[in-house]
Amino acid sequence: MSALVLCFIGIFSAIYFFALHDSFQETDDFGYIPLIIFGVFGLFFIGVIIYMVSIFVTDLSTGVKNCFEGIIEDKRLDIKQSTSKTGSSGVRGSSGRKTNTKHYYYITIDSIEHKIEYAMYKNVKVGDTVYFEIAPKSHVILFYEVLESVASISSSVIDRSKRRSYPDSRIRQAPLTRKNKDTIRTFYDTKMRSRLFVAGLLGAVVFGLIYNGLLIFVLFLFPIPIIVLVQVYKAILLYFNFKKSIDTGRKQLISTEVTDKLFTTVSNSKGKHEKNTITTSYKVILVPENVYLDINIGDEIIVHEASHLSILIGITLKDVYYEF
Repeated sequence: MSALVLCFIGIFSAIYFFALHDSFQETDDFGYIPLIIFGVFGLFFIGVIIYMVSIFVTDLSTGVKNCFEGIIEDKRLDIKQSTSKTGSSGVRGSSGRKTNTKHYYYITIDSIEHKIEYAMYKNVKVGDTVYFEIAPKSHVILFYEVLESVASISSSVIDRSKRRSYPDSRIRQAPLTRKNKDTIRTFYDTKMRSRLFVAGLLGAVVFGLIYNGLLIFVLFLFPIPIIVLVQVYKAILLYFNFKKSIDTGRKQLISTEVTDKLFTTVSNSKGKHEKNTITTSYKVILVPENVYLDINIGDEIIVHEASHLSILIGITLKDVYYEF
């Protein structure tokens, strides 16, 4: 807070002495207008600083903290994105946009949502019994402790880099249904169009320069030629994996356990988007809202996945199959 106050004092002092100091000597009373505007802005920033300081002063003067204990029913990550224009520079001037992203962390206990800090958020899971103390006004976490943890599997097992070592005994195969094939084909069409669009758009630029004898300019476009080759390679690989998945007519059924849940909201200029994810001993899965609400920590689910493509076809929960 002290650094912030000194920063504002320095900025306003510099504006006054270098720009507004001689305004008193202006004629026709117009010299006071910049000072009035300057004063209004100064009062605004002083008010903001006083408000920020008062939050902590109130907590310190009252000497009271809120104590909570209970089972975490849900976790939520709130991501707020705001876009602002940057300044111009150069001979003609160039401007751009800067995106600011802020993350807010929440847990729900007894149907009441509490705002917490990341240090606590990352160390607790849905289903844990926790005790924590929080300052009423500033919401500073004073102390927290996990009284009872439901996590029976180390989070390191969930690392995607270790999925190859997932027990074969918990993976079996089953035939693809007609709807499964339609899901795989829709995924394939979407991915293939995306890769061909990128490869075609960038490839047209590269081959256009080569066709017109401007090969030297291709060097200045690095790594665009590499991106084109990578997209073409991935498109070919996607095609063969899709053919193998359809021709074999089989899917993998992976038995896994739910270890955590996360509800994420993303707010930006385009609106508000929500996604529901569950963390399992196999991998992190994006699920529909109805599935998210029905799943509890510790539930064993069966993940239906294409045999040669990383496509989640559906899951089985409590003998009920949910098609994705």
